[in-house]
Amino acid sequence: MKEIKLEIIRIDGGTQYRDQINQDVVRDYTASMRNMDVFPPLQTVFDGSTHWLVDGFHRYFAYMAAGAKLAPVEYKPGTQREAQVLAMGVNGNHGLQRNNATKRRVVEAALIHEDTKDLSNLQIAKLCKVSDTFVAAVRNPEAKAKQAEKIERHFEKKLAEKAESGLTEPDAKLTTPEDDFAPDAEELKANDMALAADIEAMHRFLEADDKMAQQHAEIEKLNFLNAQMQLRIDALMREKNELVKECKKLQKQLNKAKK
Repeated sequence: MKEIKLEIIRIDGGTQYRDQINQDVVRDYTASMRNMDVFPPLQTVFDGSTHWLVDGFHRYFAYMAAGAKLAPVEYKPGTQREAQVLAMGVNGNHGLQRNNATKRRVVEAALIHEDTKDLSNLQIAKLCKVSDTFVAAVRNPEAKAKQAEKIERHFEKKLAEKAESGLTEPDAKLTTPEDDFAPDAEELKANDMALAADIEAMHRFLEADDKMAQQHAEIEKLNFLNAQMQLRIDALMREKNELVKECKKLQKQLNKAKK
């Protein structure tokens, strides 16, 4: 790692795939930098004369806004084209999370880039850090519709199987504690595997559909907020119960003192 001048880092080399720079993040980073907080180094590819920025665009703009002249950089030797390919996997598992528009831009770039256009869906998925079904949907939009139809049939079948297995005869006898109808270990394992497969299929479907993915993310966010609220309510109820106990204790002492 070394510090280099910001002015010699190029950001116009086709290595920025986000649909937009988040200015709120830039402002937060800028404030932190002015407070002397330490950030990870920028990642560049150096072709012998030019540093092509690969990872750290929000940090780069924050350094500029903070008036910095130098920035910590880690770089590897390579060409501009190699920098473009390397940037395709940036923020796939760290930093500011990519939205589906950005993921689509990355995959679209990989499908036409001279060095990656002939790769398989699975290879591009690993490079861009997305699912192979997402790549297939971008490469062939018809595949997306077929995938959605296939998953819909899968869930309809599962629901039908569960509904059928749940049917009982009207005059079926009630079970008693002595009856042993509990599933064995193999049945439990099979159910767990089926549930995991259902969840994986649903996530693949959600990732392949931008609008549904956004709705799913919003639902997860609301569920998280709801869970936090429930924890807060539980804590308040415990505090209330403790206060009630304390009041009753004090009331008893007061009544005793009056006697």
